[in-house]
Amino acid sequence: MGYHNQLVTKPRIGLFLIRAWIEPGSSSPLRAQIRRTTDVSQGFDQRLTVADEEAVVATVQAWLSEMLADSLTCEDDPDGLSDT
Repeated sequence: MGYHNQLVTKPRIGLFLIRAWIEPGSSSPLRAQIRRTTDVSQGFDQRLTVADEEAVVATVQAWLSEMLADSLTCEDDPDGLSDT
C-alpha cells in the first residue's frame, strides 16, 4: 500500500551546445560560443565564447564531470530508487 510513497528519481538531463565559426584574418581564427546546463528544466546556466580549441575541450570535460558528480552507479542503487 505504501508503494506509491517511495521516492522515484528522474534522470537528470543536461545539454551542451557549441556553435563554432572561423574569424578570417585573426591570429586565433576559431570562435566557439558555448551554452550549457546540467538540468534542462532550469534552462542554460552558462554562456561563454572562447577562441581556443583547448578551452572548448576543457569546458566539455568540466561539464561532463559535473554531470557525473551527482549520478549514482548501478552498484549504489540498482533500482534507481533512493531510501531518503
